[in-house]
Amino acid sequence: MRRRLCSAARAAGEAGEGGVSPPGDVNLFLTSSCPSGAGCSIKPETKECPSECSDQGRCEDGKCVCFPGFSGPDCSQSNCPGDCSNNGKCVNVQCVCDPGFTGPDCSLKACLDNCNNHGRCEKGKCVCNSGFTGPSCSDESCPGNCKKRGVCVNGQCVCNPGFTGPDCSLRSCPDNCNNQGRCVNGKCVCNSGFTGPSCLNKSCPSNCNRRGRCINGQCVCNPGFAGPDCLKRTCPDNCNDRGRCVNGKCVCNSVCPENCNNRGRCVNGQCVCDDGFTGEDCSERTCPNDCNDRGRCVNGKCICDSGFTGDDCSENTCPNSCNNRGHCSAKSCPNNCNNRGRCVNGQCVCDDGFTGEDCSERTCLNSCNNRGRCVNGQCVCDDGFTGADCSAKGCPNNCNNRGRCFRGSCACRRGFTGPDCSQCQEGMTGPNCDVGESNLLFIFSISIYRDIEISRYVCTNSTKEQSCSQCKCYNSLF
Repeated sequence: MRRRLCSAARAAGEAGEGGVSPPGDVNLFLTSSCPSGAGCSIKPETKECPSECSDQGRCEDGKCVCFPGFSGPDCSQSNCPGDCSNNGKCVNVQCVCDPGFTGPDCSLKACLDNCNNHGRCEKGKCVCNSGFTGPSCSDESCPGNCKKRGVCVNGQCVCNPGFTGPDCSLRSCPDNCNNQGRCVNGKCVCNSGFTGPSCLNKSCPSNCNRRGRCINGQCVCNPGFAGPDCLKRTCPDNCNDRGRCVNGKCVCNSVCPENCNNRGRCVNGQCVCDDGFTGEDCSERTCPNDCNDRGRCVNGKCICDSGFTGDDCSENTCPNSCNNRGHCSAKSCPNNCNNRGRCVNGQCVCDDGFTGEDCSERTCLNSCNNRGRCVNGQCVCDDGFTGADCSAKGCPNNCNNRGRCFRGSCACRRGFTGPDCSQCQEGMTGPNCDVGESNLLFIFSISIYRDIEISRYVCTNSTKEQSCSQCKCYNSLF
């Protein structure tokens, strides 16, 4: 069977008359069925290919020669490079690789998380960029791996105690030398004026020359030394102002006061008194045992306190010498008067400010003026009185903070009245008693005190009387 195909006509003059080729020509032109400029020819019969090779190959003698990437009798099957190296499946001419493989043909081993874009993948292992580490390059690295003296946290070294620096390579100093020195190889080199392992302590000049102790930057010198650095030697009792101190030794004045009153001898300007005399010039007589602190020494004799007797007041006395019916012994006082008084005949004579059988109670100022009670040295005033010693008269309810207290009576602020200023004046209202008619006279609830000299009880500027033994003031109107 032959098919008729349209083909371009030969050049003008080659075709026969009427557009038909002469006999013997391969092409037969049928102008009646072909468009202008074309003709109809009879083509020899050829073998056809299935599905015209799916437009993915060319047909040769009835067989498809597939284009690269396609296969099959009709070239309808897509091919992937290297059949995905048996490490994946081919989908639409592209390899979908199995986990752990990558590349166009799935021939390359994949890296975890694609190295997080912080490195390159080589044979399935991440080669991390500088500053990153870990199987997937997800961790930030630290310089020098912190020298194994700390741990790496988010790319920064957290150094172990005793080390510091970006890579923990430096030794640290305690408390960073308290900002009072510099750290050198783990030891503080303190600034001038400071000392100690952490430069915390203030230093003393010349370390007090080993003649004292340094406390808060100041020398507390040993006996016999003085000065800011304890360098200067001192003399005992500053030579008693009877000579001068030279290199720790007294160079005494040669004269003694009053020539020791012939009751002693002068040694280096000081009196060495004979027995029974004392004082700077040996003018005072001494008493035996200083009267044992139980009496006074007057001209060398003890005048004993009540209850004691003897040359040195060492003996206790009893009333009527116990009438020869017993022996006299010292009376004791309760709790030894708590060291707040003296024990006399078994009774405490308390020091000022203390009272009670054993002087354990504190006294109150002016005994609270009998207007309150004394509790632990403080007055708890009766109603109507106030002050440290209850001497001042109090006002009811403290005038409700609406006035001032004068000698037990309230001087109310404008708008308030009553004994304790709790009421509004007539014609006034409101929480502050400040709402009322204009030009209203405000009447104060108590006397107005003017120009009163309280201590002398003298009234002035008064039309009633000029002086009085006790001030009398009168209500006034404003």
